[in-house]
Order: sequence, then C-alpha cells, then structure tokens
Amino acid sequence: MDELSKEYIISFFDRNLELFGDRAEALRWTPEGQIAHYKAMLDIGDIRGCSILDFGCGKGDFYGFLRDRKIEVKYTGIDINENLINLAKMKYPYLDFRILDIERDELREDFDYIFLCGVFNLRTPSIEKYIRSVLIKLFEHCRKALAFNALSAHIPQRHKSFELSYLMPEEFLSFAIKNLSPFVALRHDRIPYDFTLFIYREQNIDDTG
Repeated sequence: MDELSKEYIISFFDRNLELFGDRAEALRWTPEGQIAHYKAMLDIGDIRGCSILDFGCGKGDFYGFLRDRKIEVKYTGIDINENLINLAKMKYPYLDFRILDIERDELREDFDYIFLCGVFNLRTPSIEKYIRSVLIKLFEHCRKALAFNALSAHIPQRHKSFELSYLMPEEFLSFAIKNLSPFVALRHDRIPYDFTLFIYREQNIDDTG
C-alpha cells in the first residue's frame, strides 16, 4: 500500500476517534455490528489458552469482547495508528500492543491464531493486491489458523458506499486455497453481505458430532 493511502486510513480513524471517543463508532462499527463480527470470528475454533494476534487491533475492542466472555488468551495487538494503540494501552496496560506496519516492520514471533476483523473495509488504490500480500505475510506466522472478514461484493449496488471496499469472496477463497492452504472455510451466512474466511494449517476436523 502506498504511503498516501496509509496516511488516509490513519487520518480517517483519527477523525472518528476524536468525534466518538472510546466507542464502536470510532472504528466505523455500530455496537451491534461490532459484536456480530467478533462472534463470527469465533467460528474459527476453540482459542482458549492460545496465543492470538489481532491485526489492525484498533483500540483493543476484540480483547475486551473476549475478556467479557471469559475467553482467556495470550493476546497481541498491532495497528499502524498510533492514537488507537495509545488508547488500547491505556485501557489494557498489561497487554502487548504495538505500532507496526506489516509492509515495513518485522513480525518476529508466531501465533496460534491470527484475526483480521474489519481491517480492509476502507477503499484505497490496489486494496486487493495489498490484502493478498498481507495474508501471505501473516500466514507465515500462523501455527493453527487465520481468519479475516470483509464486505461482500454481492451486496446490491444501491447499498454500496463510495468510500468502502467490497471484495469477491469466491476470488479470495480461490486465492487462499492456491497460495496458503487447501484447508479453507468460507462463511457468507452470518452477517448480511459480509463474509469471513478461515484458513487452517491442517485439516479442521470437527469431532463433536
């Protein structure tokens, strides 16, 4: 992603943070929509006791969601926005929050699970190329599975916003299978016109049935 696009994303969320403060709206969520997306992330499997990376963590709301549900994890959050990271550190000073640009800075450790929730919703030039690059880099640091969600391009045109990015879920399913792992699951049924992709290192066998 070019530097101008990064500056646009940072300034966009800085403005929203100034306007809404520590609320879901600062990240362009509704409170209900934010919770729904976090719940969808948990379809990945049982993450209790695991190490997780929250990529594009914002102000640490995903951790708050897990804590409220007593889901204990070893949490790390990274984001390119300094103001959001500073707020996250104020809220949860005992956690590992970092300002990190995945294209420029080195991610040194591996994690059991990696989550990208609402990270790619803003429309910027070459966004799809950037997403593919990020997924490849992050999956190298993933021991068990990676999950990311995005707005589906199958939303009716009348409901689309000029400032948002809409992706073809089937294209990213194919990309993941060809470039990351054959063990991939696509959910397009949890949230209207939104999809979540789960990419596993090994076959995800459900032995609960």
